[in-house]
Amino acid sequence: MVKMRIAVLTSALNEELVLCELSRRIPSAYDLFLVDDGSTDNTYNVAKQLGFKVIRHDINLGQGYAFITGMRTILTNDDLNYDYIVYLDADGQHDPSEIPAFIQKAEEEGLDVVVGSRILGSNHSTAPFFRRKFLPFFTWIVNGLSGYELTDAMCGFRAFRVATFKSILPVFDRMLEPRYLATEAFLRFAKAGIKVGEVPVNLRDRLHGKSRKGFFRYGYGILKSIVTT
Repeated sequence: MVKMRIAVLTSALNEELVLCELSRRIPSAYDLFLVDDGSTDNTYNVAKQLGFKVIRHDINLGQGYAFITGMRTILTNDDLNYDYIVYLDADGQHDPSEIPAFIQKAEEEGLDVVVGSRILGSNHSTAPFFRRKFLPFFTWIVNGLSGYELTDAMCGFRAFRVATFKSILPVFDRMLEPRYLATEAFLRFAKAGIKVGEVPVNLRDRLHGKSRKGFFRYGYGILKSIVTT
């Protein structure tokens, strides 16, 4: 395979304690971008010291907005010439060593987006109740509305073909849901003719802290996102 130029993008809210280990895990061949989504700790300075190119929100706008900010920053900069943007969470659960599998899948099948599937990989024996019981249900809804055949529509580990998304930048301007963006994104990607596939991924334990999403709030946010879109 021809060597690809990869940008690794993540977003963080008060994750200063995990960034050193996260950056250590990411191969040096990849360029690092981080959206600091209104952190009140030292996330911004730590990320800069570790070599991340940091984009900062002065206030917390939500993971969805942080993702859009990062994507637009990379896609609209003519001095950056990447083949793929790989988004992963800053909590350390996604394994950067699996990134080549995303790129290989995209290249072999001509895909625009490759999503990590925890269902096809390890559905993590200690996974939250929501993921084990309701993830398949929400993914079924997304598949029915989009025409995709996904097993895990909510996984944050994804690769995006830069050339494709440069040509459809306005899709990010129409996003309505700032925090629970995944379901809305797939519905809009389907309308734009984006080709999507999956690869198995295996989750690690979080490097620090706990999820801030909340069980009921997350489920309600996903349903609201689907209905609104």
